[in-house]
Amino acid sequence: MHSETGIIRSFNPVNNTGLITCDLGGDISFTAANIMTKGQPASGSLVEFIMDDSSNKLQAVKIRFI
Repeated sequence: MHSETGIIRSFNPVNNTGLITCDLGGDISFTAANIMTKGQPASGSLVEFIMDDSSNKLQAVKIRFI
């Protein structure tokens, strides 16, 4: 697996989920539990992550702020 980069498009603190707009195009969902670095996700934050397609839904994992 290789890492991707993108920008947090949105984050809902009530259910701890959000969307990342990938630099390569498209949006990918994430949960706050997959953030490896300290800090609250905020719209516009630049992140690096791994795409996980092991379940039936593509999701960002091992997210870290850059």
